[in-house]
Amino acid sequence: MDPAEMMTNSNMRVLKEPRGFLKLLQFIFAIFAFATASGGGSHFQFSVTCNASADDTKMVDIYYSYPYRLEDVPVTSKFCGNATTTVYPMIGNENSSAEYFVTIGVFAFLYSLVALTMYVFVEGQFGDKNLWSKADLFITTAFAIFWFTSSSAWAAAVADIKWSTYAPNVIEHGDIVKQCSPENVVCTNAGLNASYANLNVSILFGFLNFILWAGNIWFTYKETPWHAQRNEPAEKKYPSPALGTPTGMEGGTLSSPTGQI
Repeated sequence: MDPAEMMTNSNMRVLKEPRGFLKLLQFIFAIFAFATASGGGSHFQFSVTCNASADDTKMVDIYYSYPYRLEDVPVTSKFCGNATTTVYPMIGNENSSAEYFVTIGVFAFLYSLVALTMYVFVEGQFGDKNLWSKADLFITTAFAIFWFTSSSAWAAAVADIKWSTYAPNVIEHGDIVKQCSPENVVCTNAGLNASYANLNVSILFGFLNFILWAGNIWFTYKETPWHAQRNEPAEKKYPSPALGTPTGMEGGTLSSPTGQI
């Protein structure tokens, strides 16, 4: 199809309809969802004091980022007389939930872009849009389910990330406890705490996306032939007698109201 013709015959009014406006919101909210989830990395600190001397205190910085495979995040230390650098892994591995959520966000963003293009530039050029309307309904329903499951899994993963990156938990439950066990070594929660703002916001956007996609199921269903058939006028389903045929003549015999000719 000629691009110039597509632009000429574009239908921008569809963006004012519920299904078009919701699809535009889905496009925007999907970007926010996967961007905040993948950008939720942060760092925190704890202090290590050797020989109970304030002069022999060192701050340990721990950085983590997407996909939040925390067991691969090293807690590196070289203090308290250690001649070599020791690496202590953290606890937790939330990459599967994080990658699932971000993948759904990226694909939802791409499909929303394709659907908007179809609505505005392509849909009006087809005489029969039944196949596209059915596909749109099925895909919209699938994404509503995916958003609910991925957001639920991601919310649980964020709770685990918060626990695993809280300095007292790292000190008491992580492998760093081997460094903090000797009597002359004191590990305490000091300095910066991790920021979870992006992670919390990503959960909110995840469930907002679920609401948008679930709510749009009805409006995409209204575009399918199934809704049109269900609301077809009764006179089309059950045609009235042909014009010119007197009432009572359908069987070929004219009958009087009293049963007499």
